[in-house]
Amino acid sequence: MAEATSARRLPVGAEVQRDGGTHFRVWAPRRTRVEVVFYGEEEIGRRGEATAVALDAEGDGYFRGYAPDAGPGTLYRYRLDGGESFPDPASRYQPEGPHGPSRVVDPARFGWTDDSWRGIRLAGQVIYEMHIGTFTPEGTWEAAAR
Repeated sequence: MAEATSARRLPVGAEVQRDGGTHFRVWAPRRTRVEVVFYGEEEIGRRGEATAVALDAEGDGYFRGYAPDAGPGTLYRYRLDGGESFPDPASRYQPEGPHGPSRVVDPARFGWTDDSWRGIRLAGQVIYEMHIGTFTPEGTWEAAAR
C-alpha cells in the first residue's frame, strides 16, 4: 500500500488526505493480517466482487495503510486474517446500518448548518446511555420500547 502524502490527525479510522486519497488505521491486536476491502455501490452484499488492499502492521496491534483511489464516499470494510469482513469500529458513517459497509467521509466538505445553535440547558435534562444489545433479551429497539 502506498504511503500517505500528509500526516494523520485522528488515531484510528478512515481519514481523507489532502491529495484526495484516504489513510486507514485500525486496532486489531489478535490479528496477523488486516485488509481494507472496497465496494462499489452495486457490489454491496455480493461477496467476492470487491477489491482488497493489505494494511501494514505497525506494532501494538495497529494496522495502517494508504489508498490513493479511496476518497470521500468510498464504501469499505476491514477483512481480518483472510476471513470475514467487518465495518470500521471508528466509522463516521454507516449508510446501511451497523453491520453494513462503512463510508469514507471528509468532514471538511460537509455543509454544516448549525452555527446558530447554542445547545440546551443542562438543568432538567436526563442523560442515559444504553447498550441496546444487552438491555433486553431480544436486544432490539422494539423490545426496549415495550
